[in-house]
Amino acid sequence: MKKTEKKLADYKDSTLLSMVFTDIDVFFATVSFIKTVLIHFFLAQFARKLGLTKTPIAKVDNDLDKKIPFTPSKVGTYLDFTSFWFRPLSMLIKKLGRKKAKPYILKFLHKINLAYSSAAKVYETCMSTTDRPRYHKMFYFRVIHIFDPHYLCVPSLHITVVALAWNFYREAFKGIPELTEEEKKLYLEEIYEGSIKIAETVLYIKQHSVNCIPAALYMMTFIMKPYFTANDAIQFLHDMFLDSDISPEDQKQMKDYMYFIFERFLLAGVTGDNWIEPIKAWLKEYCIASNQAHIAEKIK
Repeated sequence: MKKTEKKLADYKDSTLLSMVFTDIDVFFATVSFIKTVLIHFFLAQFARKLGLTKTPIAKVDNDLDKKIPFTPSKVGTYLDFTSFWFRPLSMLIKKLGRKKAKPYILKFLHKINLAYSSAAKVYETCMSTTDRPRYHKMFYFRVIHIFDPHYLCVPSLHITVVALAWNFYREAFKGIPELTEEEKKLYLEEIYEGSIKIAETVLYIKQHSVNCIPAALYMMTFIMKPYFTANDAIQFLHDMFLDSDISPEDQKQMKDYMYFIFERFLLAGVTGDNWIEPIKAWLKEYCIASNQAHIAEKIK
């Protein structure tokens, strides 16, 4: 890529948004996705918070979470996860033109819609939460705490979205001759690095536990089958926190645990094509092991 070439970070969300409001197919695909988010993310959580529904809520904290220091300064990266997948689509619009970019936009919107609706199948059975610090010193945290009741931890949608984006663009770029091989390589490196940094923030700002990440990656092996593999998931876990102040010993403990949980899901689901049951079974067992048997009894 030439030095004058834009990085993905230089592309604007507004490029994609302008197409949302001027192309009827993209508009309706976007509306469908927003509807899914409103129903399965916001409405589901607030209905539970207000006592309108009685879905069991499991606490999924793990002692290993304490090895990651609460780092409020990471919140900006955490909140970048929407623009993170917007920017490559904006780049495609600029590089290919609206007509050629449109199929990729529609396919990504379909996949992310599927990710949210698929995760909801677990949330409908059992919601989950962690001990999130009551930190209100920064505006972004106040917004998060107002709009996110924090009941949808397993599987983590943040992890799902960033893994989905990296995998989607890795496959999509293979069929785009308008991008040079050097551009593809550098764009994918930027996307992968961004996905890892955002994934790390879910633990740094205590929105999730180490328990939430393997479940999301396991779900991805079904949603993006055959493109997102178990090896991709293991590599993703391996590459987390390599550039951090967390000691190698603590990193090894955390990663070994997440490898173990992920591999457990794989083994539990090896005889079937249903990724939901292994996660539900794990939630039940985790509840029993953490003095939440009354919650486990309610998970159907």
